[in-house]
Amino acid sequence: MVHNTVLPSSFSSSARAALAALALAGLPFPAAAAVHAIDMEAQRWEANGELIFTSMAGSAHGMMTVKGGGAILKDLIFTDGTIEYDINEDGDEQETSGIWFHQRDPATAEYVYLRPSPACPGSVECIQYAPVVQEKVQWDVYPEYQASAPVHLHGWNHIKLVVSGKRMNVFVNAEATPSLQVGQLESDSASGQLQLRGNASYANLVITPDAVEGLVPTAAPDPTAADPRYVRHWQLSPASHIAFGVEAALARMPLAAPWHSIAAERKGFVNLSRHHGTPRGDIDLIWLKTTITSTRAQTKQVALGFARQVWIFADGAPVYAGKNFYYPATARTTPLARMTLDNGVFALPLKPGKNEIIMAISNDLHGRGHYGWGFEMRLDDVDGVVLTPATPAM
Repeated sequence: MVHNTVLPSSFSSSARAALAALALAGLPFPAAAAVHAIDMEAQRWEANGELIFTSMAGSAHGMMTVKGGGAILKDLIFTDGTIEYDINEDGDEQETSGIWFHQRDPATAEYVYLRPSPACPGSVECIQYAPVVQEKVQWDVYPEYQASAPVHLHGWNHIKLVVSGKRMNVFVNAEATPSLQVGQLESDSASGQLQLRGNASYANLVITPDAVEGLVPTAAPDPTAADPRYVRHWQLSPASHIAFGVEAALARMPLAAPWHSIAAERKGFVNLSRHHGTPRGDIDLIWLKTTITSTRAQTKQVALGFARQVWIFADGAPVYAGKNFYYPATARTTPLARMTLDNGVFALPLKPGKNEIIMAISNDLHGRGHYGWGFEMRLDDVDGVVLTPATPAM
């Protein structure tokens, strides 16, 4: 039996060939995905900045230029599928323009953006993903989600996002394989609006719901899940504020205020910015404490990733203080002030029995607001120690 189906003009030659093979084999066609080619016209977009709409040679749907803020697509909620668009940042190396999707509100979305430069495609910063959580772009605490890509500094770049459940693949300029693979989307929304953001021009936006190209929806395994060396369970104080340049003193740690339990997320990340802190303005400070039980007197080497400034005490004595500011450039730790276990290393002295470990951590970039906030802590080994498991609030 031959099936007669009209295919959208957007279907690739390979997709047409695959469907022809199904027909010759007498097999039914899959349900055709709805393809939405979006007009770059004022009535389709809600302005969150200045928008300019013009015609464009080679595009029946026009071009939109965004100046500051962004443009929210009206009357379409996106969950899974493919998003394709062309973007031109006009050679601006300072731009981080791109797309928000799964936008639940102005404080919650997923964000994919380009960092065009003459170093592309070699630079690992050419394309990046960051969740938007609590109104803050978390670019600094997910360095694993950036990659080299064939990004043009001048002229147009074609971007294709394939989103399936918790995963995403990003293709640049008709790549056969994705430049960026995101194993777990990290925002607090799995569905929502779409917004084109930044100082750039956009054209040829096409959305195909549910076209996921076989990408599985479940998150990729957490490579740290079975690693016992991570310090994952802490007690957390309420957030307060600290003036820029002031050191956190153990004597000022809150005692009477209610403390709450917090556990590390994927990759051992104790994610404070998901639940705490102001979106901008004052520098936030929070205190955490945990217990490490040791069978003997010993010293453990500890690797610490953090954003932005930390003070650590063991049984009341200071053992480490570090800064991971973005400004000035000389204050940036490897890699480029992003949170990784390369940020800091220190020796942790432990006595026999229980050892109280206390940390104070702030979220300022150096007087210029804040983004992601939190840390990951890993002992070199757990010989002769027991890390505190999850405990009730204190």
